[in-house]
Amino acid sequence: MKKSAIALTGIVLSLWAGVFQLEAQDSPRVVASTSWTAAIARAGGARNIITIAPPELKHPPEYDIKPSDLENARSADLLVYSGYEKFAQRLGETVGNARILEVYTDNLPSVLKQEAKKVAVVLGTETEYAAWEASFDRMTAEMKDRLSAAYPDKRAVVHRFLATQAEWLGFEVVGTFGPGESSPQALLNLVRLKPAVIIDNWHNVSGKALAESLPASYVELINFPGKDGTRTIEDVFAYNQRQFLEAAR
Repeated sequence: MKKSAIALTGIVLSLWAGVFQLEAQDSPRVVASTSWTAAIARAGGARNIITIAPPELKHPPEYDIKPSDLENARSADLLVYSGYEKFAQRLGETVGNARILEVYTDNLPSVLKQEAKKVAVVLGTETEYAAWEASFDRMTAEMKDRLSAAYPDKRAVVHRFLATQAEWLGFEVVGTFGPGESSPQALLNLVRLKPAVIIDNWHNVSGKALAESLPASYVELINFPGKDGTRTIEDVFAYNQRQFLEAAR
């Protein structure tokens, strides 16, 4: 290739990069309370997202909000939050004229799709959402098939906050625990159920004592993206799938 052609190609690529950057800057400014609501917004087609609670936190809703976070909120076009965050009220009072969208957080595919679609309707990004939904449906169907094969015995004792997810995955939830430590009697009752798998919540671990008392597979799942570089809803599901498959081995 001649030097002039190479130079021209470089100019064209630079122009395209500038266009993409401009589109990102010009897209609605979305402020999300946590990495979970940010992931829902991203699934709905949002691209210019600021997340308030740092994703590396183990329990983001307990984050202590800072003045700089409130400044970010004031410049938002859309605020996405769940309402249970410790800082939700202050955030809502700060956004000014921004649209406020409260979303329900549960890592059930039906719920995630419902909430992401709300974002898409507000932002006018239904096309982007539809593409994400189709891809996500394929991913979750494959995940259920893999876990069904990996766990022929599906009797599970599950952290209370994860019971609906476990049932969606095909597990038979025979008992629940948490949040917090189980009493000795409650622990004994769960041990007597002899589950094949114990499903715990990494953000609020409550099943370690139970795992030490049973020869069952033990899995810690995440809800909020952040751990091990997870960022999107798909990342969370892929991470949780790996935990299940490793525990089954």
